[in-house]
Amino acid sequence: MFHRAIPVVSLIVLSALIGALPTASADREPEKPSTPKNIDQTPPLVPIPNARVTKTGLLVGGQPSLDQLKAIAQAGYRTVITLRTDMEQGDEGEEATVERLGMKFVSIPVAGPAGLTEDNARRLAKALEAQDALPAVLHCKSGQRVSALLGLKAFVVDRVSAAAAIDLAKSLGLTKLETALRQRIAEICKADKSRNCEGVQ
Repeated sequence: MFHRAIPVVSLIVLSALIGALPTASADREPEKPSTPKNIDQTPPLVPIPNARVTKTGLLVGGQPSLDQLKAIAQAGYRTVITLRTDMEQGDEGEEATVERLGMKFVSIPVAGPAGLTEDNARRLAKALEAQDALPAVLHCKSGQRVSALLGLKAFVVDRVSAAAAIDLAKSLGLTKLETALRQRIAEICKADKSRNCEGVQ
């Protein structure tokens, strides 16, 4: 009787071992691919003059009205950066309004072509890289200085090629200050031979 019981015990043990093995991949429920967070950070479009939005968390364009500043705050923007100078008219009370609405206000005065400087490009980069700065609004009176300075920032800080920097600025609406931006980039290229200056030389 003892010898007859051995096969039965073996079968029980074998069945237990088989049951403990992982099931075939065909029987498994397919794994769902993980979706990276924040793939598209495009902020909402608020219709400021010449408005454009970018996937890097920027609404760019001209001077927002009081109602548009309220809409900007309601849309979840955290920072308003102006490139207008103190000598310009039409933005009176903007700083107080922005802060009252719970947003951060940053001023980087850009006085036309003369204000397209490496220092201002770096100041813009610093403002955009600040903690909780984005999404942000970047404006001047019409949007021309905005697109030009973003192009200069791309060349000076992000070290993209001259051609790519100019293309970026043009994609954001640059027209009147294109010559000034090209000239500024060309000046930088003369002083720094390590730059990729294809597109201006």
